[in-house]
Amino acid sequence: MSMDGPKHAVPGAGYALALLLGINLFNYIDRQILSATLPKIRLDAGIFQPNENWVTTKLGALTTAFMVSYMVLSPLFGWLAGKMRRWWMVGIAVIAWSLATGGTGLAAGYLMLLFTRCFVGIGEAAYAPVAPAMLSDLYPVDHRGRILSWFYAAIPVGSALGFVIGGNIADTSLGWRGAFQIAVIPGLLLGIFCFFMREPPRLAVKKEGPSYWAVLRELRGNRSFVFCCAGMTASTFVLGGVAALMQLYIFEREAHLALDAAAVQKLNDLKLNNGERLIPAETMDKLRQEASPEVHSPLDLQRKLALKLSQGELENYWPFIQQESPTKDSISNAAIGTMFGAIIVVAGLVATLTGGWLGDRLRNRGMKGAYFHVAGWGTLAGFPFFVAILFVPFPLAWLFVFLAVFALFFNTGPANTILANVTRSKIRATAFAINILIIHALGDAISPLILGYIKDLASFQVSFVAASFLIPVAGLLWVCGARHLDADTARAEAASRQTSSEG
Repeated sequence: MSMDGPKHAVPGAGYALALLLGINLFNYIDRQILSATLPKIRLDAGIFQPNENWVTTKLGALTTAFMVSYMVLSPLFGWLAGKMRRWWMVGIAVIAWSLATGGTGLAAGYLMLLFTRCFVGIGEAAYAPVAPAMLSDLYPVDHRGRILSWFYAAIPVGSALGFVIGGNIADTSLGWRGAFQIAVIPGLLLGIFCFFMREPPRLAVKKEGPSYWAVLRELRGNRSFVFCCAGMTASTFVLGGVAALMQLYIFEREAHLALDAAAVQKLNDLKLNNGERLIPAETMDKLRQEASPEVHSPLDLQRKLALKLSQGELENYWPFIQQESPTKDSISNAAIGTMFGAIIVVAGLVATLTGGWLGDRLRNRGMKGAYFHVAGWGTLAGFPFFVAILFVPFPLAWLFVFLAVFALFFNTGPANTILANVTRSKIRATAFAINILIIHALGDAISPLILGYIKDLASFQVSFVAASFLIPVAGLLWVCGARHLDADTARAEAASRQTSSEG
C-alpha cells in the first residue's frame, strides 16, 4: 500500500464487510433485547421479590453495567488490536458476548444477571474498536464513507429488531429468558466464521507499536480527531438521553389514563411467574379507594396517587398502573414504541447510508473537509426539527420526529470516516477505542441521568429544550473541524509511508 490504505478494495473485502455487518447487527439486537424484556424481568420472582425496593434503579443498572465495562475496556482491546490477529480477536469477542447473552437468560438471581451484562460489555469492547479499523484497511480512502455507513447502518436496524424480537418472544412460552437464548447460536456461528477469514493487510512494522499513552499524546495534537470526537460526544449525549426518555415523554404528554374499576382489577390480577401477587393487598386497597372513571394525564394521575401511596409504592408500581389504565381512545406505550422504532429504522438507515455516500461524493469532487461539512450541516439542520417536536401537536409532530432522527443520524458515516482517515493504520483501532470511551463516558452514559434529573426538577419539556442546544454545538464543532481535515488526512498518510519504509 502506497498510503494509509489500499488503492483498491482488497480481495475478500466484500465478505469481510458482510460478516462484520452481520456481527454489528446482532450486537445492537442483543443490546435492545434487554430493553424490550425489562417489564418481563420485573415480574420474575427469581430475580425480584414482590416488595423489593429500588427495582427501577436495579433494572437501569443492567444497562449501566454493560456500558461501563464496554467503554472502559474498549481502549485496552483497541491497543491490543495493534499487536495480534484482529479476526481472532473479533471471533473470540463475538463468541464471548454470545455466551454471556445466553447466560443472561439463565441467570438465577439479580447479581448473576448483572454480571452477565458486564461480560457482554467486555465482549463488545473487544470487537467495537477493531471492526471499523479493519474495514479501513480493506477499502481505499475515497470509499470509506460509504463502507462505514453500511457498517453503522446496523445501529438503527439492529436496535429496532432487538425491540421486536425481544418483545415478541418474551410474550411466548419461552419468556424473557428465551429471548436471550435464541441469540446465542447465530452469535456463535458468526464468531466461528471469523477464524476462517484472511487477516486484512496492515503496514508491517518491525519495532514495537506505540504505547497507549503515546497514542493519546498523538491524538491530542490531531485537530480533526479532537473536533470530531467532541462533536460526536455532544451528539451522543443528545441521542442517548432523548432515546431513553422520548417514549416516556410522548406517553406522558399524549396518554389518557383512568384508574377505574376495570383498571384496578387488571392490576389486582398481575402475578409474578411463581403465582404470587405483584402488587401487595395493602397497596391494592389504597388503589381501590382512589378508583374513579375520571380521565387524567399520566402526570396528573401520578400526582393524585402520590397523596395516597408511599414513595416506595409509587416508584415500584407506577409503571404497571400506567400500563393497565389507558382509556380506549388513548395512545399506548406499545403504539409509541412501534411508531418510534419504525421511524428509527427508516430515517436512521436512509440517513446513515446517504451521509456516507454524500461525504465520499463531495470529497471526490474536491470539496475541502467534505466529511466534516456533511456531518456538521446535517446536524445543524436537525435543531429546528427537534425543537418543533416539543411544541407541534401530535400526530403532526411525528413528521418532525422523523426529520430530527434523519438529521441526527446523517453524521454517522462521515464522522467515523474522519476518525479512520486522520489516524495511522497502526493506531487506528486504539483511536476508535479512545473515541468510544470519550463519547460514552461524557455522552449517553450520563445523559439519561442528567436529563431525568432535570425532568424531576422541572419537566420533560425543560429537560429536552436544555438538551437541544447541544445539537448546534455538535454541528458547529464539526463545521469548525473542516479546515483541518485535508491536512490531517495527508499527515496520517505520510506518517504511514514513513513507518512502512522504516519497518
